[in-house]
Amino acid sequence: MWFTETAIPPIAICSVIAVILFIQWYLRRQSKYLVGMAIALVMMVASYFIELSIITPRERVEADLYGLVDAFQNKEADATLDYISPRAAALRGKVNMALTLVTIDGELRITDVETELLADDSIAKTHFRANGAATFRGISGRSPTRWLLTWQKMGGEWKVTEAQRLNPITGEQISDMAAQ
Repeated sequence: MWFTETAIPPIAICSVIAVILFIQWYLRRQSKYLVGMAIALVMMVASYFIELSIITPRERVEADLYGLVDAFQNKEADATLDYISPRAAALRGKVNMALTLVTIDGELRITDVETELLADDSIAKTHFRANGAATFRGISGRSPTRWLLTWQKMGGEWKVTEAQRLNPITGEQISDMAAQ
């Protein structure tokens, strides 16, 4: 497991080291400082590419969130239900009903994504906002929504086990099909 969620901290540390070594070289004109600076710059680039190659559990859950949203807005029922746990029969029924009743007009914009990992990275909670135009039972409009999804790792994949729709302002739970 990589020691950070993003490459920015190691890059910043290597940058500071490279600058300090450059200043030392400039003041003393000793080649050992240039060698050290070159090593710090190589480590900076290496940490960027290492970060690209490592996918943390949090990044995997967030990627699955975007996959779920994409499948839902494209009305791909099987792909959408693949993200839902087979054990969450009630949730699968709600999602199936939403797929038939709700049509997304254009693109859903997902913002404010926050993912919290629990129970030794086997459960995740993702809080996010979904904004866009939709048609529900023949009525079109734009309504901001806020959601809290609970994911569980099952057989190496993340599956949604619970979905809560939240009031966009207060954060209190509301009905999934509320017109709010």
